[in-house]
Amino acid sequence: MVAGVSRHDILVRGQPTEVLTLGQTLHENPKNLILIIPGSGQVYNLEEQVKHKVAFLEDHVPCGTNLTLIGHSIGSHIILRILKHFESGSNISFVHNYLLFPTIERMKVSPNGKRLWPILCYLRWLLIFLTALFNILPERFKAKLMAWHFGSNVASCSVYATIELLHPKLVQNMLWMAYKELQQVQEADITTISEHKDRLTFYYGATDGWCPALYRDELLLRVEGLTAHLCQNGYRHAFVLSHSEAVGELLAQWIKLGQVYS
Repeated sequence: MVAGVSRHDILVRGQPTEVLTLGQTLHENPKNLILIIPGSGQVYNLEEQVKHKVAFLEDHVPCGTNLTLIGHSIGSHIILRILKHFESGSNISFVHNYLLFPTIERMKVSPNGKRLWPILCYLRWLLIFLTALFNILPERFKAKLMAWHFGSNVASCSVYATIELLHPKLVQNMLWMAYKELQQVQEADITTISEHKDRLTFYYGATDGWCPALYRDELLLRVEGLTAHLCQNGYRHAFVLSHSEAVGELLAQWIKLGQVYS
């Protein structure tokens, strides 16, 4: 029997935070916990994102929990920061960490970074203005416009989720965080990766404009014995739009095969 997803609103050091749980809740002191860290947030800059995740782990994850971290895009960078933070000792056991399409280095000079940087520097307010105009449109027209933009391979839930995100305030926050990410994410933390390489699995896209396959090749040369797969299925960086189930199944297989706890 598959457990349902439940939504919980909690405070993380005074900051309202939404948590989705599958199966046991945090209040039930689960022995094994998988924490998914998405690609970007709606409010914080990068440093605040890292502090928020660390505070959540320190204050809300029960002692003795076996924790698996899954990060996508900038969430992969946040995972490395979390591992570095807890190196000095923790009551949490980090079993394994999966870094999907990881933006952990050289974001500004990546193919997508080069294209986006001038927009983030000079055209942020234009994008926010266009988003405001988009929000004036009738809901049905917005849905048709987004469905046309994404094509037939994108699930309707992704279309409506995108429409919800296209709010001027949310777009302003996301653009600001992207601006800070491109400034701050420069060099890969080779020391942390090397120290935790046995509990790290990287997954790179073959044609990813944010973390090109070249970055994977160079990382493997710098960290001997690291597990870093190259996608052979054509999944895009924003895989959640059209291949969320396939990537979810792949992760489930990895977790089951690498499961070291009972």
